[in-house]
Amino acid sequence: MADRLFGITDAGRVRENNEDEFITQEVMQNKFMIAGVIDGVGGYAGGEIAAALTKEVILRELETIEPDPISQLSRVFYLANEQIATHKQGDLELMDMACVATLAVIDRQNNLLHYVHVGDTRLYLFRDHSLVKISHDQSFVGFLEDSGRLTEEAAMQHPKRNQINQALGLTSREGMTDAYFETGSSPFLPDDLILLCSDGLTDMVDAALITAVLNGPETLAIKGARLVEEANLAGGKDNVTVVLAKNDKVRASYEFSKSEPVKRAVAPEPFSAAEPSAVPLKKAANPLPEENRVQQKRGKGLIFLLSALCLLFLGTTIWLFLYHTAEGTKLEQPGTVLVTPIKPGLNPQEKKIGDMLLSLKGDTLLLSDTVFKVPVRLSQALMVDRDTLILKTKGNIVFQSDPAYKGPALILSPKCKYVKIDQLVLENFETGVVCYNNTLDLKNIRFNKVNYPLEVRFVFPDQYYVNGRLSKRNYAADSLAKK
Repeated sequence: MADRLFGITDAGRVRENNEDEFITQEVMQNKFMIAGVIDGVGGYAGGEIAAALTKEVILRELETIEPDPISQLSRVFYLANEQIATHKQGDLELMDMACVATLAVIDRQNNLLHYVHVGDTRLYLFRDHSLVKISHDQSFVGFLEDSGRLTEEAAMQHPKRNQINQALGLTSREGMTDAYFETGSSPFLPDDLILLCSDGLTDMVDAALITAVLNGPETLAIKGARLVEEANLAGGKDNVTVVLAKNDKVRASYEFSKSEPVKRAVAPEPFSAAEPSAVPLKKAANPLPEENRVQQKRGKGLIFLLSALCLLFLGTTIWLFLYHTAEGTKLEQPGTVLVTPIKPGLNPQEKKIGDMLLSLKGDTLLLSDTVFKVPVRLSQALMVDRDTLILKTKGNIVFQSDPAYKGPALILSPKCKYVKIDQLVLENFETGVVCYNNTLDLKNIRFNKVNYPLEVRFVFPDQYYVNGRLSKRNYAADSLAKK
């Protein structure tokens, strides 16, 4: 199990006691891995007790993983919150105890990751040598950092870095909003690695150094110990906890073996009645009667006529196909997204982005304003038809609708499972983004003169009962970011 799941915690160089807890557990005959980090809130009495109570609830409730892991994870956090509230009763010294936590359930068979998060512990996904922060710090400083107002270095040194807004034990269930817990799911592909950690690591060690450690060839145990050591070398001002979980399946590789050259089929020369045959025909021993020879000629004429008609039909079909592909077909059905087929007249910037999406090897696409210096005009939707995509932009990049185009800027196919778009401006579109289910994660996106910023389509099994509710807090406008 240490090859795919490992955890370590350390008191650090300053604190005498350790208020952190971690979970590394496999359940249901190793079909699922449970990884968790719990941090007793520093400065409050009883943080160590709150963390221990939360760990006890998690281990008890996750002995069996239910068909809907997200709902189960949320329920576990609600139960932990109630457990802490009950323990507080009658003990004034424990009235302010609380903890923050990040918990992940990994479905090893289906290569899926499900998580729930509250506070400022963190969840990272390490894939293709890139580190991506999945969770969001529920603190004012964390909000400033996630929205780009503070650099990582400035946030690490901010005096209010550890002042959190949400935690287990701070309020009753009635006082929790729909978005009190952050939840989500993501593909967890072969060779993927997740890092869960307390702020004792991320307050001391930046993302670049964490990436360098995870990029090494060492085992999970050595990588975890190295991260703790780096935090302590930087000062070790808080307890440090690290949990690493890896998808230890082998990535599929495809090798194309050398094969025999493909032999082209050479079509025979067409027969012409005016030309003599290259090979003289032998005279039949028993010539056909005159009547049969007439019928044979009629049959050959009929075959020739049918062949000509088939060729004419095939040529017409090909011409119509090319004509409609060039001109674009209009879908007039209500509720159907108008998608303009690829046209030969794409502008260079639009074509460049399309080619980058098609040729992308990893999951992260970075667009820089040094390359795209002027707004990118789209005459058709950018299609995303891949499992995972993280689209990041550096600088101010604007996608504008071509005056003649009335469709969306981006369309995510039902195949997409996780798409994150970070720092982008969409302008003058009828619809901004079309996506399916809960696949889209937007960060610092601005919609200028877009009638319908987001269109979400849900796919459910046919004839099944469906339960659920759309949370009003899934997407919220950031008033501070308005410019």
